[in-house]
Amino acid sequence: MGEPKQLLPFGESTIVETVVDNMLGAKFNEVIVVVGHRASEVQEQLGTRPINTVFNPDYREGMLTSAQIGVRALESSDAFALLLVDQPFITSILIDQVVDAYRQTEKGITLPSYNYKRGHPVIFNQKYARDILGLTPESGGVRTLFKKYGDDIHYVTVDTDSVLRDIDYREDYERALQEN
Repeated sequence: MGEPKQLLPFGESTIVETVVDNMLGAKFNEVIVVVGHRASEVQEQLGTRPINTVFNPDYREGMLTSAQIGVRALESSDAFALLLVDQPFITSILIDQVVDAYRQTEKGITLPSYNYKRGHPVIFNQKYARDILGLTPESGGVRTLFKKYGDDIHYVTVDTDSVLRDIDYREDYERALQEN
Protein backbone atom coordinates (compact mmCIF):
# COMPACT_ATOMS: atom_id res chain seq x y z
CA MET A 1 0.00 0.00 0.00
CA GLY A 2 2.92 2.33 0.63
CA GLU A 3 1.38 3.85 3.76
CA PRO A 4 -0.33 2.54 6.90
CA LYS A 5 -3.71 1.41 5.61
CA GLN A 6 -5.25 1.47 9.09
CA LEU A 7 -4.83 5.28 9.15
CA LEU A 8 -6.33 5.93 5.70
CA PRO A 9 -9.55 7.95 5.57
CA PHE A 10 -12.67 5.82 5.31
CA GLY A 11 -16.14 7.33 5.44
CA GLU A 12 -16.28 9.82 8.29
CA SER A 13 -13.21 8.39 10.03
CA THR A 14 -10.33 6.00 9.25
CA ILE A 15 -10.14 2.31 8.46
CA VAL A 16 -9.01 1.39 11.99
CA GLU A 17 -11.73 3.51 13.60
CA THR A 18 -14.37 1.87 11.39
CA VAL A 19 -13.19 -1.64 12.28
CA VAL A 20 -12.92 -0.87 16.02
CA ASP A 21 -16.32 0.87 16.09
CA ASN A 22 -17.88 -2.18 14.41
CA MET A 23 -16.30 -4.38 17.09
CA LEU A 24 -17.49 -2.09 19.87
CA GLY A 25 -21.01 -2.23 18.45
CA ALA A 26 -20.99 -6.03 18.50
CA LYS A 27 -21.65 -8.50 21.31
CA PHE A 28 -18.12 -8.52 22.69
CA ASN A 29 -17.29 -8.11 26.37
CA GLU A 30 -13.89 -6.65 25.57
CA VAL A 31 -12.09 -5.30 22.50
CA ILE A 32 -8.32 -5.67 22.34
CA VAL A 33 -6.51 -3.76 19.61
CA VAL A 34 -3.00 -4.91 18.80
CA VAL A 35 -0.80 -2.10 17.48
CA GLY A 36 2.64 -2.19 15.93
CA HIS A 37 3.81 0.05 13.11
CA ARG A 38 3.11 3.70 13.94
CA ALA A 39 1.43 2.56 17.14
CA SER A 40 1.17 6.00 18.73
CA GLU A 41 -0.64 7.39 15.68
CA VAL A 42 -3.11 4.51 15.70
CA GLN A 43 -3.70 4.90 19.44
CA GLU A 44 -4.20 8.64 19.02
CA GLN A 45 -6.69 8.01 16.22
CA LEU A 46 -8.68 5.65 18.45
CA GLY A 47 -8.89 8.29 21.17
CA THR A 48 -10.84 7.40 24.29
CA ARG A 49 -12.73 4.42 22.93
CA PRO A 50 -13.24 1.72 25.60
CA ILE A 51 -10.61 -0.68 24.27
CA ASN A 52 -7.53 -2.41 25.58
CA THR A 53 -4.54 -1.56 23.38
CA VAL A 54 -1.46 -3.78 23.42
CA PHE A 55 1.80 -3.25 21.56
CA ASN A 56 3.36 -5.95 19.40
CA PRO A 57 7.11 -5.32 19.26
CA ASP A 58 7.43 -8.13 16.68
CA TYR A 59 4.87 -6.73 14.21
CA ARG A 60 7.38 -6.90 11.36
CA GLU A 61 7.31 -10.70 11.68
CA GLY A 62 3.70 -10.91 10.52
CA MET A 63 0.07 -11.26 11.56
CA LEU A 64 0.65 -14.38 13.65
CA THR A 65 2.66 -12.41 16.21
CA SER A 66 -0.19 -9.92 16.53
CA ALA A 67 -2.75 -12.70 17.00
CA GLN A 68 -0.54 -14.21 19.70
CA ILE A 69 -0.11 -10.87 21.50
CA GLY A 70 -3.89 -10.39 21.43
CA VAL A 71 -4.54 -13.87 22.79
CA ARG A 72 -2.01 -13.31 25.59
CA ALA A 73 -3.80 -10.08 26.53
CA LEU A 74 -7.17 -11.82 26.95
CA GLU A 75 -8.75 -11.63 30.33
CA SER A 76 -10.70 -14.67 31.41
CA SER A 77 -13.17 -15.48 28.69
CA ASP A 78 -14.80 -18.58 27.29
CA ALA A 79 -14.13 -17.53 23.70
CA PHE A 80 -12.43 -14.90 21.60
CA ALA A 81 -12.60 -13.54 18.06
CA LEU A 82 -9.87 -12.58 15.65
CA LEU A 83 -10.54 -9.73 13.24
CA LEU A 84 -8.26 -7.92 10.83
CA VAL A 85 -7.76 -4.17 10.62
CA ASP A 86 -8.12 -4.13 6.83
CA GLN A 87 -11.71 -5.40 6.74
CA PRO A 88 -13.92 -2.36 7.39
CA PHE A 89 -16.93 -3.88 5.65
CA ILE A 90 -17.49 -6.41 8.44
CA THR A 91 -20.30 -4.71 10.32
CA SER A 92 -21.46 -5.18 13.89
CA ILE A 93 -24.47 -7.04 12.50
CA LEU A 94 -22.25 -9.53 10.67
CA ILE A 95 -20.05 -9.96 13.73
CA ASP A 96 -23.12 -10.61 15.89
CA GLN A 97 -24.39 -13.17 13.38
CA VAL A 98 -21.18 -15.17 13.89
CA VAL A 99 -21.19 -14.64 17.68
CA ASP A 100 -24.81 -15.84 17.89
CA ALA A 101 -24.00 -18.90 15.78
CA TYR A 102 -21.03 -19.70 18.04
CA ARG A 103 -23.26 -19.53 21.10
CA GLN A 104 -25.74 -21.95 19.50
CA THR A 105 -23.26 -24.63 18.50
CA GLU A 106 -21.17 -27.14 20.38
CA LYS A 107 -18.28 -26.58 17.96
CA GLY A 108 -15.09 -24.86 19.16
CA ILE A 109 -14.53 -22.71 16.08
CA THR A 110 -17.16 -20.68 14.25
CA LEU A 111 -16.57 -18.67 11.12
CA PRO A 112 -18.59 -17.14 8.31
CA SER A 113 -18.65 -18.61 4.86
CA TYR A 114 -19.57 -16.89 1.61
CA ASN A 115 -19.72 -19.00 -1.57
CA TYR A 116 -17.91 -21.79 0.30
CA LYS A 117 -14.97 -19.52 1.20
CA ARG A 118 -13.94 -18.96 4.81
CA GLY A 119 -14.14 -15.40 6.09
CA HIS A 120 -13.82 -13.29 9.21
CA PRO A 121 -14.41 -12.90 12.06
CA VAL A 122 -13.37 -16.25 13.46
CA ILE A 123 -14.62 -17.14 16.94
CA PHE A 124 -12.47 -19.58 18.91
CA ASN A 125 -13.24 -21.43 22.10
CA GLN A 126 -10.64 -20.61 24.76
CA LYS A 127 -9.30 -24.15 24.43
CA TYR A 128 -7.60 -23.05 21.18
CA ALA A 129 -5.59 -20.24 22.80
CA ARG A 130 -2.72 -22.61 23.64
CA ASP A 131 -2.65 -23.87 20.03
CA ILE A 132 -2.42 -20.31 18.68
CA LEU A 133 0.30 -19.38 21.16
CA GLY A 134 2.26 -22.49 20.13
CA LEU A 135 2.31 -21.68 16.42
CA THR A 136 5.60 -20.70 14.81
CA PRO A 137 6.17 -18.43 11.80
CA GLU A 138 6.89 -21.55 9.72
CA SER A 139 3.62 -23.20 10.77
CA GLY A 140 1.44 -21.39 8.24
CA GLY A 141 -0.38 -19.32 10.83
CA VAL A 142 -3.75 -19.55 12.52
CA ARG A 143 -5.45 -20.99 9.45
CA THR A 144 -3.53 -24.25 9.97
CA LEU A 145 -5.90 -24.88 12.89
CA PHE A 146 -8.79 -25.07 10.40
CA LYS A 147 -7.23 -28.13 8.80
CA LYS A 148 -6.11 -29.66 12.09
CA TYR A 149 -9.50 -29.18 13.79
CA GLY A 150 -11.79 -29.30 10.77
CA ASP A 151 -14.32 -31.47 12.59
CA ASP A 152 -14.72 -28.77 15.26
CA ILE A 153 -15.67 -25.94 12.87
CA HIS A 154 -19.17 -24.52 12.52
CA TYR A 155 -19.63 -22.60 9.27
CA VAL A 156 -22.16 -19.77 9.18
CA THR A 157 -23.39 -19.11 5.65
CA VAL A 158 -23.70 -15.37 5.06
CA ASP A 159 -25.17 -13.51 2.12
CA THR A 160 -22.38 -10.96 1.65
CA ASP A 161 -18.78 -11.08 0.51
CA SER A 162 -17.92 -8.51 3.20
CA VAL A 163 -16.53 -11.34 5.33
CA LEU A 164 -13.94 -12.02 2.61
CA ARG A 165 -13.00 -8.54 1.47
CA ASP A 166 -9.90 -6.80 2.69
CA ILE A 167 -7.84 -3.82 1.62
CA ASP A 168 -4.39 -4.91 0.54
CA TYR A 169 -3.70 -2.75 -2.51
CA ARG A 170 -4.37 0.82 -3.59
CA GLU A 171 -7.01 -0.50 -6.04
CA ASP A 172 -8.81 -2.28 -3.17
CA TYR A 173 -8.84 0.97 -1.21
CA GLU A 174 -10.12 3.05 -4.14
CA ARG A 175 -12.91 0.53 -4.77
CA ALA A 176 -13.78 0.47 -1.07
CA LEU A 177 -14.06 4.26 -1.00
CA GLN A 178 -16.45 4.20 -3.94
CA GLU A 179 -18.66 1.61 -2.25
CA ASN A 180 -18.64 3.16 1.21
